[in-house]
Amino acid sequence: MITLLITCQSRHQYVGDNLPLRTEKFVETVINWAAGHANILPLTSQCNVSCVFCSNKQNPPGVEVFNIAPRTLDQVRQTLEFIDPRQRIIIGESATRINEGEPFTHPQIERVLTLIRTKLPKTKLQITTNGSLLDRRRIDLLRSLAPLTVYLSLNSADAKVRRRLMRDPLAKRAVAAAAWLGRCGLEWHGSVVAMSHLMGWDDLRATILYLAQCGARTVRVFVPGFTRLSSPSLRYPKEFTVQLRQFVKELNTISSAPVTMEPPLLNDLVPEVAGVLPFSPAHKAGVRPGDVIVSVNGHIPFSRVDAFHRVENAANPSLTLRRPGGACATVRLNKPAGAYSGLVMEYDLDPATVQDILNVAAKFGAEETLILTSQLAAGLMAKALARQGGGLSLRVLPVPSRLFGGSISTAGLLVNSDFLAALQQYLSRERHPDLVLLPKAAFDYRGRDLTGQPYTVLERHVDTTVVAL
Repeated sequence: MITLLITCQSRHQYVGDNLPLRTEKFVETVINWAAGHANILPLTSQCNVSCVFCSNKQNPPGVEVFNIAPRTLDQVRQTLEFIDPRQRIIIGESATRINEGEPFTHPQIERVLTLIRTKLPKTKLQITTNGSLLDRRRIDLLRSLAPLTVYLSLNSADAKVRRRLMRDPLAKRAVAAAAWLGRCGLEWHGSVVAMSHLMGWDDLRATILYLAQCGARTVRVFVPGFTRLSSPSLRYPKEFTVQLRQFVKELNTISSAPVTMEPPLLNDLVPEVAGVLPFSPAHKAGVRPGDVIVSVNGHIPFSRVDAFHRVENAANPSLTLRRPGGACATVRLNKPAGAYSGLVMEYDLDPATVQDILNVAAKFGAEETLILTSQLAAGLMAKALARQGGGLSLRVLPVPSRLFGGSISTAGLLVNSDFLAALQQYLSRERHPDLVLLPKAAFDYRGRDLTGQPYTVLERHVDTTVVAL
């Protein structure tokens, strides 16, 4: 029997063995759906730290999320049946309604990882950890389970600062874990939540450079989010994100590991190279950070995402580059088709998403289609559709997050009430569209939002066909 902590209306209630069978089956279905559709393998919601920036503490009333106790070996074994062995298995990174905790708090984590490797001997594992429960014995175990990649969420290389940020009594061990990972030759990446408005820019700079010095292949710098319920100390001014992007750009000139910002807050689709991994095919060919990929084997890429995949999928691709100073260069990467190129590029927009929009609009015969997006994606989507409209009337409507509020501006945290408010305001001044498209990221496999409501209820309010895409 799985034990759940259901979070709803900001009230926490342990239900344990009294869990209704329907709810237990639903949670198992969510877990197996995550495994089947995204190769995510939830293990536990337990965590050994209490980060000041933890999103779980900021959920408004009505949000439907689930916390799971450490799953049994039998439950893990059953979920592995849904995993695609050709794709990497993701452990410890939240992307569903299941709150992901620290994987190494699982009392049988070594047995779980050994089970996965025994059942799927060649499938790559990706484990996200805060590092405080890593020691040399466990790192040796991880090395024996290759192919495996570790994402270390360090947040500060100063143990005192990390304790303040994460309430971590084992902060020194986590800092040391970065050095151990580097020495053992594991493939690993570092990440930092940028709390420089609280801890200063010097600590952020030192942490990123420490991760790079220890051998992190890349370093991700996350923009912290806060909701309308967050304490004033977590809030930051609007100019903070602009300052952070400039900071990351400057740090890329001195860091031995490529540094990226997430979300990248892009305002164009120009396929600019954010970083290049040392000794990779791209590095050996002379590709540099700041280069713009003008063409790949003669094809002009649609976006950063398109350029990245064209280079990765091609054998020995020829790239035409525009250097930051305006000069052009042509290089050839020596690599097999499908092999990693060493390019690090920020995620903007997949051209397949635009094509899906065009296909659905054509399928419904819509003369006018309204595409609702997050505030982050609206600008890029509008620019992409302007290139590919094909005579169709396509409008983009950015949707503010009213339920979460604060700085939240991603599609995955939008709910029906947010979409409805934006639609009603739009329809008060514009004519009804023939078709409304919603971002699929806002809904689960049943088409329900984070409050458990299906998106189809919107059709009753706007009297228009609504599709989540």
